[in-house]
Amino acid sequence: MRAAGVRDFERAYNAAGILDHDAPPPEVIRVAGAASIIAASDLPRAIASARRMAPTREPDVTPLLREIELEPLRWMPNLPIQAWDVVSHVQWSYRLFRRAPHEFIRRADEAVEWLVQRAADSATVLAVTHGGFRRLVASRLEARGWRAGSERRSYENWSIWSYSRFF
Repeated sequence: MRAAGVRDFERAYNAAGILDHDAPPPEVIRVAGAASIIAASDLPRAIASARRMAPTREPDVTPLLREIELEPLRWMPNLPIQAWDVVSHVQWSYRLFRRAPHEFIRRADEAVEWLVQRAADSATVLAVTHGGFRRLVASRLEARGWRAGSERRSYENWSIWSYSRFF
């Protein structure tokens, strides 16, 4: 895929929901059932995922939790979409290491503020978001003193990253 085609792929992917047969594992359903608040990005697949996790509840939907956009480098050769994801991961690893300012980091800060406000009023907030943006939210939570849970950090669908505050 050429760099120019990455945007078209992303637009189509973001407009899609989830497959009818794609179901969360029991652990995810248990966590969703125990959450005081369920929040989701405004992308159809996040809303559908939140509804699949907790079918009797309606998620709080916000564009603040929306996935980052891939930023393909025009000089790169044609690559499969998975390779573009790797390039994005490397770009973000560098940006996070350097603490480089970026519009998606500013949005992650706003998303964390939004989530923290909701967590102040309840015991548990479950945020249904996307892999790349989840990484930015995690870094911003950690910068505010939140501690990551012990689960494995997976970018797989239906994976859980938990955070607690100890301050």
